Amino acid sequence: MLKIATMSPLRHIVVVCLVAAGCDSSTSTMRTLDTTTGVTGAVVIASGQEAPAAIAVDGVNVYWMNLGTNATTDPKAPMGWTGGKVLKCPVAGCGGAPVALASDVSQGPSTGAPAPFATDGESVYWSEDSAQQIVKCGVAGCGGKPQVIAPQGAEGLAVFQGTFYWTKFSAELYACPTAGCGSSKTTLWSAGYSPCDVGVAVDASGIYWVANAPDTLFSCPLGGCGGAPTTLMAGSSDVADLQQVALDANNVYFTDGNPLELGMILACAKSGCGTGPTVLARGLDAPIAIATDGINVYWTETGPNFVAGASVTGVGLVRKCAVGGCGNAPTSVATGLTSPGAIALDDANVYWTEGGTAADGGKIWKAPK
Repeated sequence: MLKIATMSPLRHIVVVCLVAAGCDSSTSTMRTLDTTTGVTGAVVIASGQEAPAAIAVDGVNVYWMNLGTNATTDPKAPMGWTGGKVLKCPVAGCGGAPVALASDVSQGPSTGAPAPFATDGESVYWSEDSAQQIVKCGVAGCGGKPQVIAPQGAEGLAVFQGTFYWTKFSAELYACPTAGCGSSKTTLWSAGYSPCDVGVAVDASGIYWVANAPDTLFSCPLGGCGGAPTTLMAGSSDVADLQQVALDANNVYFTDGNPLELGMILACAKSGCGTGPTVLARGLDAPIAIATDGINVYWTETGPNFVAGASVTGVGLVRKCAVGGCGNAPTSVATGLTSPGAIALDDANVYWTEGGTAADGGKIWKAPK
Protein backbone atom coordinates (compact mmCIF):
# COMPACT_ATOMS: atom_id res chain seq x y z
CA MET A 1 0.00 0.00 0.00
CA LEU A 2 1.25 3.44 -0.85
CA LYS A 3 2.11 5.75 1.97
CA ILE A 4 0.15 8.99 1.86
CA ALA A 5 1.98 12.03 3.15
CA THR A 6 0.28 13.38 6.27
CA MET A 7 2.13 16.42 7.48
CA SER A 8 1.04 18.84 10.16
CA PRO A 9 0.44 22.41 9.01
CA LEU A 10 3.51 23.79 10.79
CA ARG A 11 4.34 27.27 9.59
CA HIS A 12 7.11 29.70 10.35
CA ILE A 13 8.08 32.94 8.70
CA VAL A 14 11.65 33.75 7.71
CA VAL A 15 12.60 37.31 6.83
CA VAL A 16 15.37 37.56 4.24
CA CYS A 17 17.67 40.50 3.69
CA LEU A 18 19.28 40.27 0.28
CA VAL A 19 23.06 40.59 0.36
CA ALA A 20 23.08 43.06 -2.52
CA ALA A 21 20.91 45.46 -0.57
CA GLY A 22 22.54 45.07 2.83
CA CYS A 23 20.62 44.64 6.05
CA ASP A 24 19.88 48.18 7.07
CA SER A 25 16.15 48.47 7.62
CA SER A 26 15.96 51.62 5.52
CA THR A 27 17.57 50.12 2.42
CA SER A 28 17.12 46.34 2.58
CA THR A 29 14.97 44.28 0.26
CA MET A 30 12.82 42.14 2.52
CA ARG A 31 10.96 39.00 1.65
CA THR A 32 8.82 36.52 3.55
CA LEU A 33 9.16 32.78 3.06
CA ASP A 34 6.09 30.68 3.70
CA THR A 35 7.49 27.40 4.98
CA THR A 36 4.20 25.60 5.44
CA THR A 37 4.90 21.88 5.64
CA GLY A 38 2.49 20.17 3.32
CA VAL A 39 2.36 18.27 0.05
CA THR A 40 -1.28 18.17 -0.97
CA GLY A 41 -2.39 15.12 -2.92
CA ALA A 42 1.11 13.66 -3.15
CA VAL A 43 2.22 10.13 -2.37
CA VAL A 44 5.57 8.96 -1.04
CA ILE A 45 6.74 6.11 -3.25
CA ALA A 46 9.82 5.44 -1.15
CA SER A 47 11.23 6.94 2.04
CA GLY A 48 14.50 6.29 3.85
CA GLN A 49 16.51 7.05 0.71
CA GLU A 50 20.15 8.14 0.87
CA ALA A 51 20.56 11.32 -1.18
CA PRO A 52 18.29 10.57 -4.16
CA ALA A 53 19.61 12.68 -7.04
CA ALA A 54 18.13 11.41 -10.32
CA ILE A 55 14.77 10.14 -11.55
CA ALA A 56 13.18 8.83 -14.76
CA VAL A 57 9.86 7.23 -15.65
CA ASP A 58 8.69 5.16 -18.62
CA GLY A 59 4.96 4.89 -17.91
CA VAL A 60 5.42 1.48 -16.25
CA ASN A 61 8.08 2.07 -13.65
CA VAL A 62 9.78 4.97 -11.94
CA TYR A 63 13.56 4.69 -11.59
CA TRP A 64 15.92 6.71 -9.45
CA MET A 65 19.50 6.87 -8.26
CA ASN A 66 20.65 7.39 -4.68
CA LEU A 67 24.09 8.91 -4.27
CA GLY A 68 24.53 7.08 -0.97
CA THR A 69 26.68 8.58 1.77
CA ASN A 70 29.49 11.09 1.83
CA ALA A 71 32.11 11.17 4.58
CA THR A 72 33.35 14.69 3.85
CA THR A 73 34.16 16.61 7.03
CA ASP A 74 36.34 19.33 5.53
CA PRO A 75 34.71 21.22 2.63
CA LYS A 76 38.19 22.09 1.37
CA ALA A 77 38.86 18.39 0.86
CA PRO A 78 35.58 16.94 -0.47
CA MET A 79 35.22 13.18 -0.72
CA GLY A 80 33.21 11.12 -3.18
CA TRP A 81 29.87 9.40 -2.64
CA THR A 82 29.77 5.70 -1.78
CA GLY A 83 27.08 3.06 -1.43
CA GLY A 84 24.81 4.49 -4.09
CA LYS A 85 21.97 2.51 -5.65
CA VAL A 86 19.77 2.52 -8.73
CA LEU A 87 16.22 1.43 -7.89
CA LYS A 88 12.84 0.95 -9.51
CA CYS A 89 9.22 0.87 -8.42
CA PRO A 90 6.00 0.43 -10.43
CA VAL A 91 4.29 3.77 -10.98
CA ALA A 92 1.29 2.41 -9.05
CA GLY A 93 3.53 1.89 -6.03
CA CYS A 94 5.62 -0.85 -4.44
CA GLY A 95 4.68 -0.68 -0.79
CA GLY A 96 7.85 1.19 0.06
CA ALA A 97 9.99 -1.75 -1.12
CA PRO A 98 11.68 -0.75 -4.39
CA VAL A 99 13.82 -3.19 -6.35
CA ALA A 100 17.55 -2.46 -6.52
CA LEU A 101 18.90 -2.73 -10.06
CA ALA A 102 22.43 -1.82 -9.03
CA SER A 103 24.25 -1.29 -5.74
CA ASP A 104 27.66 0.07 -4.76
CA VAL A 105 27.32 2.90 -7.26
CA SER A 106 30.04 5.48 -6.61
CA GLN A 107 30.10 9.13 -7.62
CA GLY A 108 32.60 11.94 -7.38
CA PRO A 109 32.32 14.75 -4.83
CA SER A 110 30.85 17.20 -7.33
CA THR A 111 27.87 15.00 -8.31
CA GLY A 112 24.57 16.59 -7.32
CA ALA A 113 20.92 16.64 -8.31
CA PRO A 114 19.86 16.15 -11.00
CA ALA A 115 22.57 13.63 -11.83
CA PRO A 116 22.96 12.30 -15.42
CA PHE A 117 20.28 9.60 -15.73
CA ALA A 118 17.78 8.37 -18.36
CA THR A 119 15.63 5.46 -19.47
CA ASP A 120 14.24 4.32 -22.81
CA GLY A 121 11.92 1.71 -21.29
CA GLU A 122 14.39 -1.08 -22.03
CA SER A 123 17.37 0.00 -19.96
CA VAL A 124 18.33 2.61 -17.41
CA TYR A 125 21.44 4.68 -18.15
CA TRP A 126 23.59 6.68 -15.77
CA SER A 127 27.03 8.17 -15.38
CA GLU A 128 29.47 7.05 -12.70
CA ASP A 129 31.60 10.10 -12.21
CA SER A 130 34.23 8.60 -9.94
CA ALA A 131 34.95 5.81 -12.45
CA GLN A 132 34.49 8.07 -15.48
CA GLN A 133 32.10 5.74 -17.26
CA ILE A 134 28.52 5.58 -18.51
CA VAL A 135 26.69 2.35 -17.73
CA LYS A 136 23.31 0.74 -18.32
CA CYS A 137 21.15 -1.90 -16.70
CA GLY A 138 18.07 -3.55 -18.19
CA VAL A 139 14.80 -2.50 -16.57
CA ALA A 140 14.23 -6.16 -15.62
CA GLY A 141 17.63 -6.21 -13.92
CA CYS A 142 21.23 -6.94 -14.77
CA GLY A 143 22.28 -9.19 -11.92
CA GLY A 144 23.69 -6.16 -10.14
CA LYS A 145 26.36 -5.82 -12.82
CA PRO A 146 25.65 -2.85 -15.10
CA GLN A 147 27.26 -2.85 -18.54
CA VAL A 148 29.85 -0.17 -19.28
CA ILE A 149 28.83 1.44 -22.57
CA ALA A 150 31.17 4.44 -22.69
CA PRO A 151 34.52 4.97 -20.94
CA GLN A 152 33.71 8.53 -19.99
CA GLY A 153 31.63 10.38 -17.40
CA ALA A 154 28.83 12.79 -18.26
CA GLU A 155 27.48 16.13 -17.13
CA GLY A 156 24.13 15.64 -18.90
CA LEU A 157 22.63 12.48 -20.44
CA ALA A 158 19.74 11.74 -22.83
CA VAL A 159 18.56 8.70 -24.80
CA PHE A 160 16.59 8.68 -28.05
CA GLN A 161 15.87 5.96 -30.62
CA GLY A 162 18.80 3.66 -29.96
CA THR A 163 21.40 6.34 -29.30
CA PHE A 164 22.53 8.00 -26.12
CA TYR A 165 23.95 11.50 -26.01
CA TRP A 166 25.98 13.15 -23.31
CA THR A 167 27.66 16.40 -22.49
CA LYS A 168 30.89 16.98 -20.65
CA PHE A 169 31.52 20.19 -18.76
CA SER A 170 34.61 20.75 -20.90
CA ALA A 171 32.41 21.96 -23.80
CA GLU A 172 31.92 18.56 -25.42
CA LEU A 173 28.95 16.67 -26.86
CA TYR A 174 29.08 12.98 -27.78
CA ALA A 175 26.82 10.25 -29.17
CA CYS A 176 26.98 6.46 -29.09
CA PRO A 177 24.63 3.52 -29.82
CA THR A 178 22.89 2.27 -26.71
CA ALA A 179 24.53 -1.12 -27.32
CA GLY A 180 27.80 0.55 -26.40
CA CYS A 181 30.71 2.20 -28.14
CA GLY A 182 33.76 0.68 -26.46
CA SER A 183 36.67 3.01 -26.89
CA SER A 184 35.08 4.86 -29.81
CA LYS A 185 32.36 7.46 -29.85
CA THR A 186 30.99 10.12 -32.17
CA THR A 187 32.16 13.61 -31.27
CA LEU A 188 29.39 16.02 -32.18
CA TRP A 189 31.05 19.09 -30.72
CA SER A 190 34.22 19.96 -28.85
CA ALA A 191 35.15 23.53 -28.00
CA GLY A 192 37.62 23.29 -25.14
CA TYR A 193 35.97 24.54 -21.96
CA SER A 194 34.21 27.55 -23.46
CA PRO A 195 31.30 27.52 -22.97
CA CYS A 196 30.94 24.69 -20.46
CA ASP A 197 28.20 22.17 -21.27
CA VAL A 198 25.52 21.23 -18.77
CA GLY A 199 22.03 19.78 -19.53
CA VAL A 200 21.00 18.03 -22.76
CA ALA A 201 17.69 16.86 -24.27
CA VAL A 202 16.89 15.08 -27.55
CA ASP A 203 13.83 14.49 -29.73
CA ALA A 204 13.16 13.86 -33.41
CA SER A 205 13.99 17.47 -34.30
CA GLY A 206 17.53 17.30 -32.93
CA ILE A 207 19.84 17.62 -29.95
CA TYR A 208 19.58 20.63 -27.64
CA TRP A 209 21.92 21.55 -24.84
CA VAL A 210 22.73 24.46 -22.58
CA ALA A 211 26.12 25.76 -21.55
CA ASN A 212 27.43 28.46 -19.28
CA ALA A 213 30.34 30.91 -19.20
CA PRO A 214 28.94 32.31 -21.43
CA ASP A 215 25.33 31.13 -21.12
CA THR A 216 24.27 29.69 -24.47
CA LEU A 217 21.62 27.38 -25.95
CA PHE A 218 22.78 25.17 -28.83
CA SER A 219 21.18 22.70 -31.23
CA CYS A 220 22.45 20.09 -33.64
CA PRO A 221 20.61 17.67 -35.99
CA LEU A 222 20.54 14.03 -34.95
CA GLY A 223 22.89 13.20 -37.79
CA GLY A 224 25.48 15.68 -36.58
CA CYS A 225 26.47 19.23 -37.43
CA GLY A 226 30.13 18.91 -38.36
CA GLY A 227 31.24 20.36 -35.03
CA ALA A 228 29.38 23.61 -35.78
CA PRO A 229 26.11 23.67 -33.81
CA THR A 230 23.41 26.29 -34.26
CA THR A 231 23.32 28.91 -31.53
CA LEU A 232 19.67 29.36 -30.57
CA MET A 233 20.30 31.84 -27.76
CA ALA A 234 23.35 33.73 -26.58
CA GLY A 235 24.25 37.04 -25.02
CA SER A 236 21.09 37.51 -22.99
CA SER A 237 21.73 40.01 -20.22
CA ASP A 238 19.04 38.37 -18.06
CA VAL A 239 20.46 34.84 -18.03
CA ALA A 240 23.29 33.98 -15.67
CA ASP A 241 23.27 30.27 -14.75
CA LEU A 242 21.83 27.89 -17.35
CA GLN A 243 21.52 24.37 -15.99
CA GLN A 244 18.88 21.98 -17.36
CA VAL A 245 16.76 21.71 -20.51
CA ALA A 246 13.44 20.17 -21.62
CA LEU A 247 11.63 20.00 -24.97
CA ASP A 248 8.19 19.97 -26.53
CA ALA A 249 7.20 20.10 -30.20
CA ASN A 250 7.91 23.82 -30.57
CA ASN A 251 10.16 25.08 -27.81
CA VAL A 252 13.16 24.50 -25.62
CA TYR A 253 12.67 25.24 -21.92
CA PHE A 254 15.54 25.79 -19.52
CA THR A 255 16.40 26.81 -16.00
CA ASP A 256 18.44 29.76 -14.82
CA GLY A 257 19.53 28.31 -11.49
CA ASN A 258 20.33 31.54 -9.67
CA PRO A 259 19.34 31.70 -5.98
CA LEU A 260 18.08 34.69 -3.94
CA GLU A 261 15.03 35.29 -6.13
CA LEU A 262 17.18 35.71 -9.23
CA GLY A 263 16.33 32.36 -10.85
CA MET A 264 14.08 31.96 -13.88
CA ILE A 265 12.29 29.48 -16.12
CA LEU A 266 12.75 30.43 -19.76
CA ALA A 267 11.59 29.32 -23.19
CA CYS A 268 13.14 29.63 -26.63
CA ALA A 269 11.65 28.59 -29.97
CA LYS A 270 13.49 25.70 -31.59
CA SER A 271 14.16 28.06 -34.48
CA GLY A 272 16.03 30.38 -32.10
CA CYS A 273 15.38 33.42 -29.95
CA GLY A 274 18.53 35.51 -30.30
CA THR A 275 19.23 37.34 -27.06
CA GLY A 276 15.60 37.39 -25.95
CA PRO A 277 14.20 34.16 -24.50
CA THR A 278 10.67 34.25 -23.11
CA VAL A 279 10.56 34.41 -19.33
CA LEU A 280 7.82 32.11 -18.01
CA ALA A 281 8.63 32.69 -14.34
CA ARG A 282 11.15 34.87 -12.52
CA GLY A 283 11.98 35.69 -8.93
CA LEU A 284 12.73 32.03 -8.20
CA ASP A 285 15.13 30.60 -5.63
CA ALA A 286 17.51 28.17 -7.35
CA PRO A 287 15.30 26.30 -9.85
CA ILE A 288 17.08 23.01 -10.53
CA ALA A 289 15.46 20.32 -12.70
CA ILE A 290 12.86 20.88 -15.43
CA ALA A 291 10.38 18.79 -17.44
CA THR A 292 7.46 19.48 -19.78
CA ASP A 293 4.52 17.64 -21.30
CA GLY A 294 3.81 20.32 -23.90
CA ILE A 295 1.01 21.74 -21.74
CA ASN A 296 2.89 22.84 -18.66
CA VAL A 297 6.49 23.22 -17.61
CA TYR A 298 7.38 21.68 -14.23
CA TRP A 299 10.43 22.35 -12.11
CA THR A 300 11.99 21.84 -8.69
CA GLU A 301 13.15 24.83 -6.68
CA THR A 302 15.39 24.40 -3.64
CA GLY A 303 14.79 27.73 -1.92
CA PRO A 304 17.48 29.41 0.20
CA ASN A 305 19.88 27.27 2.23
CA PHE A 306 20.79 29.98 4.70
CA VAL A 307 19.07 33.10 5.99
CA ALA A 308 20.99 35.57 8.17
CA GLY A 309 23.63 32.89 8.74
CA ALA A 310 21.15 30.25 9.93
CA SER A 311 20.27 27.16 7.91
CA VAL A 312 16.74 26.93 6.52
CA THR A 313 14.87 23.76 5.63
CA GLY A 314 11.41 23.01 4.33
CA VAL A 315 11.26 25.86 1.80
CA GLY A 316 11.69 23.81 -1.39
CA LEU A 317 8.98 23.66 -4.04
CA VAL A 318 7.72 21.80 -7.07
CA ARG A 319 5.94 24.25 -9.37
CA LYS A 320 4.41 24.45 -12.83
CA CYS A 321 3.55 27.08 -15.40
CA ALA A 322 1.64 26.82 -18.68
CA VAL A 323 3.96 26.68 -21.70
CA GLY A 324 2.30 29.84 -23.01
CA GLY A 325 2.97 31.67 -19.77
CA CYS A 326 1.30 32.06 -16.39
CA GLY A 327 1.62 35.78 -15.71
CA ASN A 328 4.62 35.07 -13.50
CA ALA A 329 2.28 33.30 -11.08
CA PRO A 330 3.27 29.62 -11.22
CA THR A 331 1.17 26.99 -9.47
CA SER A 332 2.71 25.06 -6.58
CA VAL A 333 2.45 21.30 -6.99
CA ALA A 334 4.21 20.73 -3.65
CA THR A 335 5.60 22.95 -0.89
CA GLY A 336 7.50 22.47 2.35
CA LEU A 337 10.20 20.28 0.79
CA THR A 338 13.85 20.03 1.80
CA SER A 339 16.27 19.81 -1.12
CA PRO A 340 13.97 18.74 -3.95
CA GLY A 341 16.11 17.72 -6.90
CA ALA A 342 15.35 15.70 -10.02
CA ILE A 343 11.93 15.64 -11.73
CA ALA A 344 10.15 13.43 -14.30
CA LEU A 345 6.70 13.15 -15.90
CA ASP A 346 4.39 10.56 -17.35
CA ASP A 347 0.90 11.05 -18.77
CA ALA A 348 -0.77 11.41 -15.38
CA ASN A 349 1.78 12.32 -12.74
CA VAL A 350 4.84 14.30 -11.79
CA TYR A 351 7.62 12.55 -9.86
CA TRP A 352 10.50 14.10 -7.95
CA THR A 353 13.29 13.41 -5.49
CA GLU A 354 13.66 15.05 -2.08
CA GLY A 355 16.99 14.96 -0.28
CA GLY A 356 15.66 15.59 3.23
CA THR A 357 17.63 16.66 6.27
CA ALA A 358 19.11 13.32 7.40
CA ALA A 359 21.52 10.98 5.62
CA ASP A 360 18.66 8.54 5.02
CA GLY A 361 15.89 11.13 5.00
CA GLY A 362 15.34 11.21 1.23
CA LYS A 363 12.01 10.50 -0.41
CA ILE A 364 10.62 9.76 -3.86
CA TRP A 365 7.31 11.55 -4.47
CA LYS A 366 4.44 11.28 -6.93
CA ALA A 367 1.60 13.75 -7.42
CA PRO A 368 -1.14 14.25 -10.03
CA LYS A 369 -0.21 16.76 -12.68
